[in-house]
Amino acid sequence: MADYKKYMARIILLMAIAVILSLWLASLALAKRDAVIYPSNISVGGVSLAGLDHDEATALLAQRLPTSHGRQLLLQLTSRQLYIPFDQVGIAYDIPATLNQIEDSWHQKGMGVFKHSIARGNTIGIAPEINWNRTLMEEKLAELKKDYDQPAVNARILYSNDYLEYIGHKTGYAIDIYASLKEIDNSLQEGSLGPVSLIISEIHPRVKIEDIKEVKDMLGISMSRINLPIADLEPVVRILNGFIIMPADSFSLSQIISPQSIIFADSSLTLVNDTLSRALSQAGLEQPIQQPGFTNNLQHPVLITALIDGNNLIIKIYGCQTEEGKEILFVSEKKEIPPQMQVRVMKKLSPQERLVIQEGQNGYINRSYRVVKINGKETEKTLLSEQVTPGRDTIIAVGPGTIKK
Repeated sequence: MADYKKYMARIILLMAIAVILSLWLASLALAKRDAVIYPSNISVGGVSLAGLDHDEATALLAQRLPTSHGRQLLLQLTSRQLYIPFDQVGIAYDIPATLNQIEDSWHQKGMGVFKHSIARGNTIGIAPEINWNRTLMEEKLAELKKDYDQPAVNARILYSNDYLEYIGHKTGYAIDIYASLKEIDNSLQEGSLGPVSLIISEIHPRVKIEDIKEVKDMLGISMSRINLPIADLEPVVRILNGFIIMPADSFSLSQIISPQSIIFADSSLTLVNDTLSRALSQAGLEQPIQQPGFTNNLQHPVLITALIDGNNLIIKIYGCQTEEGKEILFVSEKKEIPPQMQVRVMKKLSPQERLVIQEGQNGYINRSYRVVKINGKETEKTLLSEQVTPGRDTIIAVGPGTIKK
């Protein structure tokens, strides 16, 4: 029995040696073949190199890699994707370096003599080596930044027909060129064409909707008669209307018109500035000594509304009324002026005849007031403007002798 066990052990040992020797010889043969022919399980960017030598693989990759792996860099920007052609940023596949990468992988240490046999059971996908031009890429990102950066949008209050409409703010963003370049570099080094998320910095608005939700009370109002072409005044009014001054912010008319590429007439600026100063003073904003403009010393934002009504410039200041029971109103009153009658003697008419030469027409007096009420009781009524629209007298012709002296 002991001799039989020894006999079987020798047979098993010889069989194991034979198997190992076969694998070793096969691996040597495969290693020799892999030195000139790529195995069937090797692919680069989706292109199989099975059975190809180095030159054949080079030609095949040059032909098929752009179609299989891509010919554009894909960038992700918030909710949109941007496709950048290779030629715009100097991207190119480095096929020699890619094939060297494959060949070097077969000479890695630690795989043992059987590596070429074992590797046949694994599918090996190789990412292509990619070259790119940093200068061109930076220029492209600067171009994208110019086109796609989004400025922050302040919350606004639109004033129309004595109604305030609140419009929410929007956060903006700016592309961070150098941080984005680093992300692109990391992706391309891995052989990936994206999508690569561009790095952005958020830009927060100066005025948010929660800051202005309590802006609803009139704090000041001023009106001026317009004695210059309205067309000269309209651009200034349009820029000023809806401007919000945050607490502790300084403000002057020149501050908001200086960034504009518009030439304003001095007479327009003077009229608006005088009217605005009166309204802001009424609202309680401070005017620093020997400094232009005003400072919002209140605990809440204030809104400036400006409009042209006929021949009048009206500027109103809205905020949060902190004095309990106080209300400031803008009141317009219209009073009719009945026409007078003129009687003229016309010799062609008989004493009993009367002829209406001109029908009379009412005139009007339009007065605007700043009215202050405390707990519903009027405590102040200040005339802001008065505009008279003349009427037209009724003219009647009568015959001689009709009018008795």
